Amino acid sequence: MTLYFGYGSNLDARDWNAFCERWGFVGAELVPVSTALMLDCELAFDRYAASRRGGALNLRDRPGQAVEGVVFRANRAALYALDRKEGAPAHYQRLDRHVVLPDGHVLPVMTYAGPSQGYHAPHADYVGVVRRGQAAHGIAHDMMEAVARDAAPSLTIRHLFVYGTLMQGEANAHHLEGIARAPGRVAGLLHDCGAYPALSLGPGEVHGEVVELPLTRLAGMDALEDAAPGGAPGGMYRRSVLRVLTAAGVIRAYAYVMDEAARFPVISGGDWRSVGKRHAAWAAYAARSGKDERTGGA
Repeated sequence: MTLYFGYGSNLDARDWNAFCERWGFVGAELVPVSTALMLDCELAFDRYAASRRGGALNLRDRPGQAVEGVVFRANRAALYALDRKEGAPAHYQRLDRHVVLPDGHVLPVMTYAGPSQGYHAPHADYVGVVRRGQAAHGIAHDMMEAVARDAAPSLTIRHLFVYGTLMQGEANAHHLEGIARAPGRVAGLLHDCGAYPALSLGPGEVHGEVVELPLTRLAGMDALEDAAPGGAPGGMYRRSVLRVLTAAGVIRAYAYVMDEAARFPVISGGDWRSVGKRHAAWAAYAARSGKDERTGGA
């Protein structure tokens, strides 16, 4: 089985089944696993599809944006059918990417995208198929509706959750100077790495702050946390998306998690401010490194 990330017409089971029946693809199974977010990209109607009588959805890079879709299990027959439906490799190509699941874990997937051909207005029938597929999986239509008009979509994720040295009054708070903060909590465990903490996914509760992060500052946050683009693993931290409980309700926010944080002791109560001598520990760490700003400390 291959894990495939769908974001357009393949979200709609009726459209998929009709295609397979029309072309005789027997046993082509797309089994939904979970909704997911593909980070640092957005939807675009920048591919022309004669079969759709207009523009068809595509993915294009957009740091800080996120596309919501569905991860499917695709068997061999489904992969063959998908290649035919997407016109691969001539029109769309298979890409290996990572997506973030609703619980914050990361998953490697395959998806399809092609070079931009510029905006092509979609036919109402195609928009209806995508809208129906999104509704079936509880996915909002906002981004798709905006790009159908060739308009800039709103950011899917606008906030950042911080829980360590980036909090107000902590060693790296200056990186978020001038941005309003609000208390927030996420599910997880907080670990003591000495000069800074790390968040791991799992049972428990971690206290921190939520900020509405300007898009221009996101690359700087990734660099500070040594996080790979697109939420991919491989850095010291990984940019994920978590549900944050705030006084105004639950929101989704970026958060930097450490997948190997279990090697560090857990901070009971999940609050970095409860740890003594944390400022001194950071100062010693910065002095050893010879730099004021080092990775770590979300």
